[in-house]
Amino acid sequence: MRSAARVAARAVALLLAVVATMRPVPLAAHEPDAEEVALGSLVDAELAFARMGAERGVRAAFLANFAQDGVVFEPKPVALRETWSARPAPDDPLAFRLEWAPAQAGVARSHDFGYTTGPYTAWNAANPQRKRHGVFFSVWQRNAKGRWEVILDAGIRTPGVVDFAALGASPRPHFRGRPNAAQQRQRLLALEARGSASGSPGITPTDYARLLADDARLHRNDAPPLASRGRVAPEIAHRMSRVAWTPIDARMSAAGDMAVTYGRYHETDRASQVHDGYYAHLWLREGARGWRLAYDIALPEPP
Repeated sequence: MRSAARVAARAVALLLAVVATMRPVPLAAHEPDAEEVALGSLVDAELAFARMGAERGVRAAFLANFAQDGVVFEPKPVALRETWSARPAPDDPLAFRLEWAPAQAGVARSHDFGYTTGPYTAWNAANPQRKRHGVFFSVWQRNAKGRWEVILDAGIRTPGVVDFAALGASPRPHFRGRPNAAQQRQRLLALEARGSASGSPGITPTDYARLLADDARLHRNDAPPLASRGRVAPEIAHRMSRVAWTPIDARMSAAGDMAVTYGRYHETDRASQVHDGYYAHLWLREGARGWRLAYDIALPEPP
């Protein structure tokens, strides 16, 4: 879910703001390093995506920018190209308006994998006074030709526009060892599935807290994102007694330092009420500490 108004005028400012969340701004001009170049190209791809959405409509923009196997949460994750192509095109492609812009982003050390997140605003052109706000989260991967494509997109609704500057710098990976991407993919899938094994009590709040990155982010409907382990862990402890994750798939950078998983969750709250839905997790690898959960996005099943 997303925002493209005033994108062209703000493109340079947004790019500088995103880069500033990744590393301190130097006092003197310098040649951008490979990470900054990759990050800039990712932000440019998101801005171009948003521009297309404003000019040609949501359907055309999403179909043009998603990977062939990219998924969108509706809230159930579906293959966007297959699902949306099967639906009739709207008579007016601009009847539904969706504006978005990246506020923060991150890239893997291999520069082939990254994420973007920021605020979106949605409304119907026939009733522009009734605008809905939220936060999108997208994971991107370069295709064989080096072009960035969206492989996962999930959004939450929020009471108003979110101030991302207040959340602090965006999480980034800190792993510099051998990738072993295929092996690490299986390790992540096993890590998530352990709470849904037969006889398992599920993942407890204590287990969950151990998985969190120091700068973890929690995205839940009807609230702005929470940032830092110190805020996320108590919120989860307040919300649930246990959760079981059933992963559907995992995608990983060539460097083996950034990955996204998604699947179903089965959560039991403190009042023993059960809640089901779908999740997307962005994981960052932190050397000896292993994989840490950097972004946790969950969308409940409709009642």
